Amino acid sequence: MQKNSVWGIIAKHTFTLFNFVNLILAIMVASVGSFKNMLFIGVAIINTLISIINEIRAKRMIDKLRLISDKPPIILKNGKEVKVPAEEVNKGDIVVLKLGNQILFDSVLKEGTIEVNESFITGEQDNITKHPGDNLISGSFIVSGSCTAIVEHVGDENLVSKLEKSAHVIKTADSKLFSLMNNIVKYISYTLIPIGALLLWARFRVPDTTTETAIISTVAGLITMIPEGLILLTSSVLALATIRLSKKQVLVQDLYSIETLARVDCICLDKTGTLTTGEMKVKDYIVAPGATENAFLDALELILSHLPADNATSKALHKKFLKSAKNEPTDDKYEIIPFSSDRKYSGIKNDVTEYLMGALEFISKDKSLIKEEQKISGNFRIISVIKRTSKKETLLGFIRLEDEIRKDANSIIKFFYDNDVAIKIISGDNLETVTNIAKSVGVLDTRGIDLSTIKEPNFNKLVQDYSIFTRVRPAEKKALIKALKKQGFTVAMTGDGVNDILAMKEADCSIAIGEGSDAARRASKLVLLSSDFGAVPSIIAEGRQSINNLERSTSLFLSKTVYASILAVVFVFLPFEYPYIPIEMTLIGFSCIGFPGLVLALEKNTARIKNRFISNIKHYSVPTGITVAISMIILSIVAHFAGLTRGELNTYSAIITFIIAFFLVYQISRPLNLFRGLLLVLIIIIAIGALTIPFFQNIFEFVPLF
Repeated sequence: MQKNSVWGIIAKHTFTLFNFVNLILAIMVASVGSFKNMLFIGVAIINTLISIINEIRAKRMIDKLRLISDKPPIILKNGKEVKVPAEEVNKGDIVVLKLGNQILFDSVLKEGTIEVNESFITGEQDNITKHPGDNLISGSFIVSGSCTAIVEHVGDENLVSKLEKSAHVIKTADSKLFSLMNNIVKYISYTLIPIGALLLWARFRVPDTTTETAIISTVAGLITMIPEGLILLTSSVLALATIRLSKKQVLVQDLYSIETLARVDCICLDKTGTLTTGEMKVKDYIVAPGATENAFLDALELILSHLPADNATSKALHKKFLKSAKNEPTDDKYEIIPFSSDRKYSGIKNDVTEYLMGALEFISKDKSLIKEEQKISGNFRIISVIKRTSKKETLLGFIRLEDEIRKDANSIIKFFYDNDVAIKIISGDNLETVTNIAKSVGVLDTRGIDLSTIKEPNFNKLVQDYSIFTRVRPAEKKALIKALKKQGFTVAMTGDGVNDILAMKEADCSIAIGEGSDAARRASKLVLLSSDFGAVPSIIAEGRQSINNLERSTSLFLSKTVYASILAVVFVFLPFEYPYIPIEMTLIGFSCIGFPGLVLALEKNTARIKNRFISNIKHYSVPTGITVAISMIILSIVAHFAGLTRGELNTYSAIITFIIAFFLVYQISRPLNLFRGLLLVLIIIIAIGALTIPFFQNIFEFVPLF
């Protein structure tokens, strides 16, 4: 059964350790006829149902968005390109692969020459050229060129599927919340059965104890140790956050990445598609000194006639300069040099001549020519065109492309600064262009460096000294992310192309632009399906709200686990009445923990996470838990020697626990506002009602106070 299927979700939330323990404890209570003390099993059932419903809702929303996000593979059928679902591709089918595609099936290259990056599988960062007859590994992605390939393996037979099953490939989220949940479950698993057995044995040692009293006391001790509401609250909050983000056309591919988002304090942006719209348009062209316009345009058309329009820049060039939209086969014997992010240029060549276009720093070492480019850069992307023979290199001209600045770019940048998120811009464009655009959208720190001018960069020092990095290669992007993480940052990385994938995988949280390459989308934790970078501030705000509120609410749940664990151990050796009964703990759990925890978890809260999740929880839950435990031990001793009845002990234990738990809710609710103030008033009303109204006194076995 698949874990992410509907039945898999139902099974995951139904067949849990906590539900199994609750069932056993309910059977124990039922065996002595104290049915009202079985109320906790109803709470467990409701918790399970809510968890199942929330996760199924989130799954259905995610599935719908994935249908939009995942582009189906293209296969050749009767000589025509046809899109089909991945599960319908069979061995022997011929797939069409292009720049930016992730290779979904182990295949053999049939026609064409491509460059692939296999770092996801092999760990090797260098791009590898593949020729007809070479093997293509599933999970790798195409960084230049296009081809057709014959499918060798499908489904679980693919290498990437085998690696994923052995868990060598998947990078799990660095989630403090997930680790905390796992540790709690582990702790409960190891201690519940032995403590329960000892506690039951100890209850029978108390003088005049009946079987009913012993079992009810033992069950009360054990159900209090189980923070089942915390598991419900965590899954519900994350699922609801996923649903809210999906309504903003944000696909969350990893539930716990919402927590990582909340901790982001540094975001790495590319200029294109983030500060700008990503829609490239040719502004004009400039013929180089000494060249003619005809020579420049003829060379440009010759290059474009051989190259596909497979990215925003090439599409703009094709639209402006190529007379025919189709790349018809030619017999001029030119070899294609496809664009790649490492080379930063593309072109054609034969035995005599090369025609190249791209970043001039990468296609020419002539410093005088590079100076010509720098004179005209401004806010434009510059594409240089050169002709090279064995004897001579000739600069033919420049094309200036403009990328419209986003209308909301200034407000997005302001949001990051207002929320203590550092901004680093990592781009393949030239330094002057990126710096000018950064200044125009309100970036405060515009210290920049052109990485193509540095032979052996010290990335740890560079990220301290600069905030704008240009002419950056894919491996350098990854190195910059690693350096930022070494500085203590929690780094988010946005990207849309294959040149971003290495850095996105290295980042703590990766955000892909929906219109980008399928490889980038598959490598990311979140996908902006509408390609609207303006959604990123709301994503970070959503993450912060979820985790800040869970941090506060978790303190409530764990305080109960702390004092229940202490009492369970102490009362193995203490021959006095256990201070609680199950139905009393159900009341306290709802009024002082579950209800306020849920209310606080839904409150707006976008304060920066300080990476003190565990210590903050301990700061509140441990002292409160110890205080309650000590109070209950003292109360049980006093009750024994003062001759208090069972009802009196229950009543006083409830009053003391209510008071201490109320002050914990008050502490984590500060500073108070109208919303939190009403919450505190409701807790007081519930406590007074349960302790004074005869109907509730009878249910919870409280004695009248007056």
